Amino acid sequence: MGSEQIDIYNANLEPLGSMERIQAHRQGEWHRTFHCWIVSNEDDGALLLQKRADTMRNFPGLLDVSAAGHLEAGEPIMAGLREVAEELGLTVEPENLHHLGERVEVADQSNGQRNREYQSVFLYRCDRDLADYRPAVDEVAALVWLPVTAGMDLFTEKTDHLVLHGHTFERSGGARWEEFSLPVTRDSFLPRIQRYYLTTLIMAERLLSNAGPLAIS
Repeated sequence: MGSEQIDIYNANLEPLGSMERIQAHRQGEWHRTFHCWIVSNEDDGALLLQKRADTMRNFPGLLDVSAAGHLEAGEPIMAGLREVAEELGLTVEPENLHHLGERVEVADQSNGQRNREYQSVFLYRCDRDLADYRPAVDEVAALVWLPVTAGMDLFTEKTDHLVLHGHTFERSGGARWEEFSLPVTRDSFLPRIQRYYLTTLIMAERLLSNAGPLAIS
């Protein structure tokens, strides 16, 4: 099986060709990713977070977008929906997504990776119970709900601690998903310079109240 190829761009999102994914990150090449946030009426409005597996190469054990991933070379943006299917076990039709726009993220990691990403960000309203999800246990250690109001308090520093509720994969005792509670702080989340989590919470609140427009940058 060959290495994963991704399209690379200049800072104006003009295509430059393709490159092996790890090399593109090491060289800090601009590329595109797909982000899908699940929004639910759970707890009077909540965002779904995935807790990255401890075996993940990047940011193990941290809370992140409901489902996200890189686009392979030549793929259109909507091909990113496979990440929702692979990571969460959900089938989502493109017409049910709410496109917030393109978000720019620049970050350098201690492992040598240089992230230069244009992230296509979407919201998806889904009120199904977590028991209906089929997460990929090699990537996703847990799924938890972040209530909109409590999340806003956390990311505006009105509080420093929350206890989130969801499902975690218990490998012992029959290897199954179980309900659990997870104490978190802002350090529990994948680090980002911009106020991405707060902005997404605001957009989730607007979606649930049928307000518009919806946008992110």
